[in-house]
Amino acid sequence: MGLVRIIMTTFLALIAFGGVLLLLLKVYGFEKVWERTNGPADLGLVVFETLKKGPKPNQALICPQNMCSAEDRDSVSPRYALSADAMKKAFIKSLEGETHLHRVDDDSDPMQIRYVQHTPLLRFPDTISVRFIPLDENRSTIALYARAQVGYSDMGNNLKRLNRWLSRLTSFETSYETS
Repeated sequence: MGLVRIIMTTFLALIAFGGVLLLLLKVYGFEKVWERTNGPADLGLVVFETLKKGPKPNQALICPQNMCSAEDRDSVSPRYALSADAMKKAFIKSLEGETHLHRVDDDSDPMQIRYVQHTPLLRFPDTISVRFIPLDENRSTIALYARAQVGYSDMGNNLKRLNRWLSRLTSFETSYETS
């Protein structure tokens, strides 16, 4: 009977401690906690031509075949029947309904933008880089790279996000051919 009581008391104490910790995180702000423990949420600029994914499965890369290596790429980017400038405008407009999404780039490269999006519950930050690539005057393609700042695995959420974002642009898509 004494051992069961010790186990139950320890279990309840752990639950109470976890609850207090969760409350403190909520009051202080998850985003501030992640930034304090892991650095800025924005993981910075990427160069798609030389990009190599790291060992963690918490990232996703979609890009044209001639831009990224096959072992790093999750899928090949579609081609679109729009100029790169028009694609950028359409893409930005398509993101208007996304929650917890903030543009963080300085607009120094007009064909590349960067966002940080926080997960709904625990507010884990993910950095998403997007590059618009002109193919000719009326056609373009896109490169996207999403990576989690916190944790080892994202359970495929970054790839799901990129595919969701691309699915909004299907009306402009001309083919899934490689560019």
